[in-house]
Amino acid sequence: MSPPDIHRRWVLAAGAGLMVAPAFAQTSALAAAPVVETTSGRVRGRDDAGVLSFLGVPYGEPTGGANRFMPPKPRYPWPGVRDCLEYGNSAPQVVGTPPAGHYPTPIPTSPPSPESEDCLMLNVWTPSTLGARAVMVWLHGGGLAYGSGSSRWTAGAAFARRHDMVVVTINHRLNTFGFTDLSAHGEQYAASGNVSIADCALALSWVRDNVGRFGGDPRRVMIVGESGGGSKVSTLMAFSPAKGLFHAAVTQSGVLLRADDRERAAAKTQRLLAELNLGPAEAVRLHDVPTEQLRAAGARANRGYGGWRPVIDGVQLARHPFDPDAPAMSRDVPLITGTNRTEESLFMGTDPAMDSLSNEGLRASIAAVVPPGEADRVLGIYKRLYAGHPNAEIAYCVATDRGYFLDSTLMAERKAAAGGAPAWSYVFARETPVQGGRYYAPHASEIPFVFDTLNIAAASSGPVTPAAQALAVQMSTVWANFAKSGMPSAPGLPAWPAYEPGRRATMVFDAPGGGAVRDDPRSEERELMAGFGSRQLQPPTPAPVA
Repeated sequence: MSPPDIHRRWVLAAGAGLMVAPAFAQTSALAAAPVVETTSGRVRGRDDAGVLSFLGVPYGEPTGGANRFMPPKPRYPWPGVRDCLEYGNSAPQVVGTPPAGHYPTPIPTSPPSPESEDCLMLNVWTPSTLGARAVMVWLHGGGLAYGSGSSRWTAGAAFARRHDMVVVTINHRLNTFGFTDLSAHGEQYAASGNVSIADCALALSWVRDNVGRFGGDPRRVMIVGESGGGSKVSTLMAFSPAKGLFHAAVTQSGVLLRADDRERAAAKTQRLLAELNLGPAEAVRLHDVPTEQLRAAGARANRGYGGWRPVIDGVQLARHPFDPDAPAMSRDVPLITGTNRTEESLFMGTDPAMDSLSNEGLRASIAAVVPPGEADRVLGIYKRLYAGHPNAEIAYCVATDRGYFLDSTLMAERKAAAGGAPAWSYVFARETPVQGGRYYAPHASEIPFVFDTLNIAAASSGPVTPAAQALAVQMSTVWANFAKSGMPSAPGLPAWPAYEPGRRATMVFDAPGGGAVRDDPRSEERELMAGFGSRQLQPPTPAPVA
């Protein structure tokens, strides 16, 4: 996912006008604003057209200095009433820029909110502080390296209003700051490789202890994540501190089957220390490295590794999240998992060369993602299955099926085989009309349909047509009803059978027809890729540092 948008900064430009506003008007507005008592102190939000919002609520102490790489600490209580009217800090992150001459991405790329190691903040939207509503907790995307819970796309007001639910989005540590395994450098670092996931678990503890005061029901909490957020959901399902803190789970376009083992995590840490000219006995000095310097060094140290990721630490994460099977810890948690039809078009499709991709270029793109010696066979199969389709679309489908689609079906299979609560599978196939339709159904394009925020997602979804809005209502209703009852349903949606290996029933969300159940869609592609095995079983091996 892309970095978050900044909200409400236009208010600063009107400062001169605000200075002449009557003082009593400001006092009256504050007096009418909602105030809620939390375990850390009172917070003041605002009423936005019937939905109460509380933005930038701290749930944990700052994570810099002595707290860096350490388990998160609940926020120390503050005196008085804290105004929570603007989004809080995002975690330190590195966001790449698209190459010159490429098409604009159909995902928002506006600057993130201010970054700080004081980033353990969350946002709450609720129709009322009274009642006991189901709760959706959103874990943002960004490949575990960037992103924020402060994106305009995932503002929870529309969802909360339409479905009478509480929505929570969170910020937490990322990349080097969230996944550096220093366990070999002192007992105090035993859990350092997963402090990002521990942050998420602390936020869920905050929800358990506080959401009732915002009109939520702590017994009906659904965690939802897209892309890297789906990896976080996968990990939380096997992360012992999170046990019992959520009651339904959804992964959108992101599944973490396997975490890093200690050996791989230690190799990344060694590279990080080398980038900073620190010896093995000097790991404690990492606490004093300036934020910007550590962020840059972490990005260099990780090159070739495929990302900073959760670690099997034997403390809080004792096993791979979904390999070789589903975690027993979440046996009774129902799951929805799914992908978009051409996820990889978001990443590959900005290159203008894709518009005229030759057969040789298509073969090269296939060879980059399948095992050695298999490119010609895969090319022949996809050329037959997608006869008459552009080479670019075929390239996107092969790359998507090799990773996102295969891994999502493996997650559904393993969850179904575990017994207990069921799993459901979906595919988002709605093709966006933006840029002439060249992206088809790209990564992240389902998000504004889930959040019912099409009105601010024209760059990704195109104009808000009646068919598009109907699909958004349908999808957001499915997610809401899943949180409320543990069953995915919506008016006009056909009955959605749980995923079983024999039938592999899958809901295909499209427009204008809405959702339709198909048994084992893309079965030949799935079987082909399953024969190769998940790419997560064979993570990239970087070249040694010179």
